[in-house]
Amino acid sequence: MTFTEVEIPVGKGKVKANVPNLIATVVPQKVKGVSDQRAEVRRALANPIESQRLSEIARGKKTAAIVVNDITRPYAGGLLVEEIANELASAGLKDNDIFLVVAYGTHRINTESELAGMFGESVLKRFRIVHHKCQDDDTLVNVGVTKLGIPVTVNKEYMGADVKILTGKITPHHSAGFSGGRKSLLPGIIGLKSLRIHHSFPIRPKSPSMGWLSGNPFHEEALSAARMAGVDFIVNMIDNAEKEMVAAVAGELNAAHLKGVEVCKSIWSYELPAKADVVIVSPGGFPRDIDLYQAQKACACAELACREGGQIILCAEAPDGAGKFASILKAAATPQDVIDKYVREGFTADSTAKAYMYARAMTQYKIGLACSVVPDDELKEMFMIPYRTIDDGIQDAISRYGNDASFLVIPHASDIILTQANLQSSGC
Repeated sequence: MTFTEVEIPVGKGKVKANVPNLIATVVPQKVKGVSDQRAEVRRALANPIESQRLSEIARGKKTAAIVVNDITRPYAGGLLVEEIANELASAGLKDNDIFLVVAYGTHRINTESELAGMFGESVLKRFRIVHHKCQDDDTLVNVGVTKLGIPVTVNKEYMGADVKILTGKITPHHSAGFSGGRKSLLPGIIGLKSLRIHHSFPIRPKSPSMGWLSGNPFHEEALSAARMAGVDFIVNMIDNAEKEMVAAVAGELNAAHLKGVEVCKSIWSYELPAKADVVIVSPGGFPRDIDLYQAQKACACAELACREGGQIILCAEAPDGAGKFASILKAAATPQDVIDKYVREGFTADSTAKAYMYARAMTQYKIGLACSVVPDDELKEMFMIPYRTIDDGIQDAISRYGNDASFLVIPHASDIILTQANLQSSGC
């Protein structure tokens, strides 16, 4: 066997591993980040896509809501907020006329120190923070029903603002095709009853859907809901594997988002030469691997790269533990039971959808977890094979598939769009 040393992001660092029979290390295109992020955001704001400038939209208005990411979606949020506030100031709005709505979806409320780490102390001091709570009906208002029957219940304070702005980062997404744009509203600041329908079949795709927009009901229903709620302007960014901003886009909800999607595709698409017996993936380190809930997105990418009956080795530190979905896997006799539960009950607050997506992979592949702080006993209850190191996982896979087993490594798997023209399986 020929071994190749690779580096894989885990937590806030990188871990080296020696990988045999390596078909490829799947990496995005090398694109340099902009030399001045603030200048790039100002350029985007000054050249909005299919929209007036934000300062013109806001002229004569009294209040503005800016929807921002939570800690699970890292981006240059503080910079975006500061530059948006400058645009609003030129229209006459002061800091106390502007508030931030944190788009948690069903995620936990972030601590003040976590938000300070994302946005900076000065932003937290300047603007009032609204913590969206999807299960608190008193904080929601209904604005209608989508074509496929989603009741659009949206954060009441957002709906009360005169100017409504979404911010975010455009990356490939395992169900929505791409994050950013409309996704800041649904699921970001919408009610649980709406989420239950949107995140269940038949709206949720049954298979990993990175890069799929046209005809994807998960995307199209979110876009419809955002239009019903009203979005005056978006500001989104796109980054590279080094987490550097490559571009910013601003303007109309869909047009600006699609422009950013094209930039994202050009960086994060990869034509895979062959499927492998063993696929080693990382979501890209912290905060993508803050828990196993977030880390699952890397597993979705691996499903497209692993031959049926092969093994996925997921590398994720998960300092926040497994996540709410873990109890569903632990209570099941088999992964198929989890799938049946999701088909029967749909999305619930305890994350049946996330349990389903892990179980979907488990019915076709062995799933190992390396470098995690989640206890081994807990992982075994969840039908996962625990490995202290990546090399331990590699040796176990060789014992299972033989010395000729083929390997793929995807260090930033949460963000990769795999194209598979003429793809062949490279089974042992």
